[in-house]
Amino acid sequence: MYRLKHVPTGMYYQPHKYRGSNISKRGKVYQTKTHGLSTAFKSKSKTFSVYVEKNSRTHKETKDILVFVECTYSHHQIICETNTCDWVIEEI
Repeated sequence: MYRLKHVPTGMYYQPHKYRGSNISKRGKVYQTKTHGLSTAFKSKSKTFSVYVEKNSRTHKETKDILVFVECTYSHHQIICETNTCDWVIEEI
C-alpha cells in the first residue's frame, strides 16, 4: 500500500473531484500499480497538473509554494503545473 506525495508541499494526490482539489493532507491509499500519476510517470512527462478549489484550505496552505493560474473551464478551480520529479511514492 502506498500514497503519492508531492514533496515540496507535503500534500498527497487524490482523484480529482468536481469543485474540489486533487491534493490533500491525507490523499488516497493505493494497493495496485495503477494510480493517478501512472500516465505521467510512464510517458516520462515533465509536468503534472494540480487542481485546487479557489480559497480552500488547500489553496491557502500551498499558495506560497505553488504558482496557480485561473482554470479556463471551471469557475471554482485554479490550476498549477508541478514537476513530475517532485512526486514520490510513499510506502505505508
